[in-house]
Amino acid sequence: MLEKIVSGGQTGVDRAALDIAIALGIEYGGWCPKGRLDENGSLPRKYKNLTEVNAEFSNEKENYDARTKKNIRDSDGTLILLPSSKRIKDGTLLTIEVVSSSRKPYFIVDLSVDTSAIEGCIGWIADYDINTLNVAGPREAASS
Repeated sequence: MLEKIVSGGQTGVDRAALDIAIALGIEYGGWCPKGRLDENGSLPRKYKNLTEVNAEFSNEKENYDARTKKNIRDSDGTLILLPSSKRIKDGTLLTIEVVSSSRKPYFIVDLSVDTSAIEGCIGWIADYDINTLNVAGPREAASS
């Protein structure tokens, strides 16, 4: 049974998942980049349950990548939402690569093709006994 939703706190899909968890009273959390960074600067305070990655990085990409890997590691499965048919890139591509090699279950929904596919997600969560769900996808600027 789903008990917790985690994400990296980026604008777009990550933030939507956190907002839904907050609105429904579902426990939420996850790892966010050091400095609580997002594409607009820093995460709003309302996402107080996110934990900053605590390490030194030689560049910003390593900071975001560490967050992605920790959220996959600490969850039972990953739901990847693709809101448009644009090419998959950056953090979303890394998420798919890491979760594929992690042997953890993942479910990809391309919302530009079939919004009803999200219903299959409910069965997937039950079938894989996912208690902590990592939700990922493009940041807001990348999906518009």
